[in-house]
Amino acid sequence: VRLEASDPWRSLIENTGQMQVLMHAKDTDLGGLSTTQQELDKAKAWLVENPNAKITDYNDKLESENAGTPLGRLRFFPHSRSTSEDLADQIVAVIVEDTDLRPDWVFSGETFDNFFPSFGDLGEPVVAFEILGSQRRAFYEFTKEHGESEERMAIIVNDEIVTDPSLNEPLNGAGIITGKFKQEAVEQLVRALNSGALKIKPQFEDRETVGASLGQEYINKGVTSIVLGLVTVLLFMVLYYKRLGIFAAISLVFNLVLLMGAMAMLQATLTLPGIAGIILTVGMAVDANILSYERIREEALRGRKPAQSAKDGFANALSTIIDANLTTLITAILLYNFGSGPVQGFATTLIVGILTSMFSALVFTRVLVHFALEKGVDEWKMMRAVQDTNIGFMGISKKTRFLSAGAILLGVALFAILPRNDKLSIDFVGGVSMQVVTAKAESAETIRTALSEIEAFSEEFKDAQVQPLLSSGAPGGYRKFQIEFKTDASGDDASSDQSQKYRAAVEDGLAALLGPNRVVFDQGAESIAGSIYFEAEQPKADVEAGLTEARLQGLSVEGEGPALSYRFTSSSTDSQNDALERIVETFSKRKDSSGRDMALAQPIPASSTVGAQVVQQLRDDAILAILLSLFAVVMYIRVRFAEYSYGFAAVIALVHDVLVTLLFLSLAIMSGMINAQISLVMIAAFLTIIGYSLNDTIVVFDRIRENLKPLEGKKSLSEIIDISINQTLARTVLTSLTTLLTVAILFVFNAGSRNDLEGFSFAVVIGVVVGTYSSMFIASPALLWLESRRMEKISREKAEESTQGAAAAS
Repeated sequence: VRLEASDPWRSLIENTGQMQVLMHAKDTDLGGLSTTQQELDKAKAWLVENPNAKITDYNDKLESENAGTPLGRLRFFPHSRSTSEDLADQIVAVIVEDTDLRPDWVFSGETFDNFFPSFGDLGEPVVAFEILGSQRRAFYEFTKEHGESEERMAIIVNDEIVTDPSLNEPLNGAGIITGKFKQEAVEQLVRALNSGALKIKPQFEDRETVGASLGQEYINKGVTSIVLGLVTVLLFMVLYYKRLGIFAAISLVFNLVLLMGAMAMLQATLTLPGIAGIILTVGMAVDANILSYERIREEALRGRKPAQSAKDGFANALSTIIDANLTTLITAILLYNFGSGPVQGFATTLIVGILTSMFSALVFTRVLVHFALEKGVDEWKMMRAVQDTNIGFMGISKKTRFLSAGAILLGVALFAILPRNDKLSIDFVGGVSMQVVTAKAESAETIRTALSEIEAFSEEFKDAQVQPLLSSGAPGGYRKFQIEFKTDASGDDASSDQSQKYRAAVEDGLAALLGPNRVVFDQGAESIAGSIYFEAEQPKADVEAGLTEARLQGLSVEGEGPALSYRFTSSSTDSQNDALERIVETFSKRKDSSGRDMALAQPIPASSTVGAQVVQQLRDDAILAILLSLFAVVMYIRVRFAEYSYGFAAVIALVHDVLVTLLFLSLAIMSGMINAQISLVMIAAFLTIIGYSLNDTIVVFDRIRENLKPLEGKKSLSEIIDISINQTLARTVLTSLTTLLTVAILFVFNAGSRNDLEGFSFAVVIGVVVGTYSSMFIASPALLWLESRRMEKISREKAEESTQGAAAAS
């Protein structure tokens, strides 16, 4: 006995397919020709005589021999819940409806709308199901016909009875399957039944487990850098805000525990885009605490006592925290619903992170502060790196706008002139994928280095992705690797002919590392002789039988050490090409005595072209999701701020941040020092930048809105904006610093590694700096310009109304 697989995913794949709904056979169904017990005994006897056959073969035989009679409608299927290991004891007799009499009584997976777990009248676990509307009448009549005598209805998936409940009453649109079920059994049954809606039966062909694309060393670096960044942020908060900083640190850890718990409950997979969402979540969680603490500081400087300053500080920060988080939450929800792939991964983490961050900042931190006040607090001690400032940001922006415009134009121009293969990753341009087998265990870095030294295709191979196949693990490394690299042009360059050229180049360049190739013949010999190599150990007798089947005469076979290779000699005088063709063809479909494929070893067993993953669907989904998100942001801000100007100004800043970041990415690509190609991971980086910049801009806008009423008429809008930015400057600097610390450490740890984390962290570092700059020098000036135009328009309309009124009066 050999275990084929214990993989639940393989089980789910193989157990999907066609469903049938039939009734248990009765003697009356057989028209007096026989009894069900007699037919059951015949089927069992046939199975004993044909141990390697399937019961479906017997069904076909029974149908063909008894066509047009009731016996021709008899079928046998094994029951999945049978306790016997003998197939003959598992089979159950069922009957196919006479379709000539009732053609509408043919039911399949399409009959059922859904199977789902539920609870019975006494709270016991049951399986509930609903019938598709168009099938309800026929199914009701079918169950009414058989339900009066409480017959058993067999639901068959992939030629196996999954369940066969008794029909207690006619089913009109829905029903439940009861039994002494445990909840786990109900869930398994639901999965099996829902799988029956497919019209095909998938056949499991092959599976390979691929190592992490970053490599274990880079994964360790990533984890280390993220943990170090988090610890650095926590220490900074504790040192800067003293007791309040300790509360913020506890709250942040609590937030991450909630986040990870929610991710585990949702069974979400943590990917690089997910890590991007966590980084943004940490930034927003810290920002919420900083907003509250800076407000508490303001109240304390006005002479408020600790309890009153804490109360007013949290109250004053509440609307800003809600606005900043809700705008990002709306964006994340739209990204999840309309995006796909990495966009959805990013959005999932961000949605959960925003909810946990808001709870942690608005409830958990406040509870900790409340406990501290109950024990007695004389004052809230904090450091103050940013004193009261009076910087004329709107005046400075008249000069910086030209700097921003120049950076945007230069960035777009540089990105446009960069070669397509330099600026876009394999996700966007497609390429070639091949699997290689080495003679002995090697590391992924050894393969990557050898590829980079192949001069013929040095441009293509320099950024090749090399992933070990985990199933090939051996002392010192792995023996199988998956290689992916971009082709040197767009369009049809990755054709079959071009793929063969790359294959040949890899075979020559890695000749010293690759394993043997199927059959190696002795050169110069008059007869056919040589060595044959296999992927797995094979018995000598099976190898000899296979070579005999390949018509090698006068054959002699000897082992060459491990049973992976054999030395053979023969008296055949055929050409080596003919002999090779026969040997390859014979072993391609041959199995050894234990039933395993006798696969010949190949240094490159598979090579194929890879289509661009995002050029169409993912790209279009991402663009649609981002555009809808920006529209939703404008509408939300319109409702909260009562003007469109704030929303449009925020969107202008977001576009500015992405395009300026693109300039630095283009420069990094041109220098070749950083792996900054546009990839699926870089999309996550752009989304992180958008989320951070939006959060930063909303905080400034919220303070502007707060200052408008008390200062309107006393100060110009330009002066109010300057005052607001100066008031939030401490918060802006501190939030940017803490976020920058986390991402900068991630970049330092991965700089020079050429992995995805390097480009991601570089982009976010630039994005954080640019986002901080834009909230002061792009978003706010844009708001001033839009509001000034709106006010001028209102003044003109009032003047025209006044003139028209005066003319009418005269």
